[in-house]
Amino acid sequence: MVRTGNVAASGGSSPGLDARRGAAALLLLAALAPATAVAQRTPQPVFTELFAYDPAVPSQLLGRWLISSQLDSKLQPLRVGVVKDPIGKTVGRVTVQEGDGLDGASEAMLQARRYVCDSEGSRARAVEAEPGGVVPSERAEIQVRSDRATGAGELVKFGQPVWYRFSFKIAGDWPQDVPAAGRQPCRTVIHQIKQDSFKNGKSCDASPFFKIEARPLGERVRFFAQVAAGAPCAQPPMVMRTQICRHDLPRESWTTVQVRLNPAHDASGRVDIWLNGTFCGDYQGPMADRDNGARRNGAPFINAQPRFGIYRDWRSETQSIYFDKIMFWNTDPAGHPDWSVSPPPG
Repeated sequence: MVRTGNVAASGGSSPGLDARRGAAALLLLAALAPATAVAQRTPQPVFTELFAYDPAVPSQLLGRWLISSQLDSKLQPLRVGVVKDPIGKTVGRVTVQEGDGLDGASEAMLQARRYVCDSEGSRARAVEAEPGGVVPSERAEIQVRSDRATGAGELVKFGQPVWYRFSFKIAGDWPQDVPAAGRQPCRTVIHQIKQDSFKNGKSCDASPFFKIEARPLGERVRFFAQVAAGAPCAQPPMVMRTQICRHDLPRESWTTVQVRLNPAHDASGRVDIWLNGTFCGDYQGPMADRDNGARRNGAPFINAQPRFGIYRDWRSETQSIYFDKIMFWNTDPAGHPDWSVSPPPG
């Protein structure tokens, strides 16, 4: 019987050599230990979407996200999918065409094709001023899946800070609106989080308490984030809206958005936002609807989890947007390679 110890010795082992080998091994472990410890301490995302799907199999993406219920199911795989991008990988694509998920258009408006938006900007204010004025909208969005009954899968919750990031690119097919006197750039929401409000069993058409827009404006787009708080069920509605991080951005260029959000109905609410790692703006104060916002088992909850895509006022032109690397953390992701930001002032 040959023992492994004897075999090792016959290979030329000696007490001095073994000591040197042991010291080298300890040095190697000491060098590796800090890197391993840092990797273990760096918070990992609780949700990641890299859009690494086969473009020919749309069900892979559609099965992971909720798609706008207003959008005809036959159109969903045509409007939402993945495509190859010049950055060298597949990315998400969302497209809206005239009539997609159309909501709020009267029969008279449909027959007359009285669009809310055109190359001269938005007529939304004029439409709202009409008797019973409702601004028709269109949409194609993907939404994080969650169980409204139990809360399973929810990424954003009241009173719990969340950090997240996503990258987007505006396609070249966006209209180049130049608003006429008295008109505003056309509402075009690319991301939103919402707590619906209800009174006497009826929806009060609450605004998202946090949204990001990219409104067509000449050769660029007008980017901004907005926080809403108040009482949409009041008559008339009493809602305060605050815009932060307003910038004009180029088309056909990737932009990374990073958000630190603490949703709350009181003064503890907070939003910090960065563009491409540079601090861009913040908000501190209440959000959403404290009195009539959606509740589960008596406690307020965010029934419309994060959405990404296009929600816009009714118009005739086609618009597409691309998304990449959507990630959420429930603890501060400082140190994670996909979360590198400058500190906010103060």
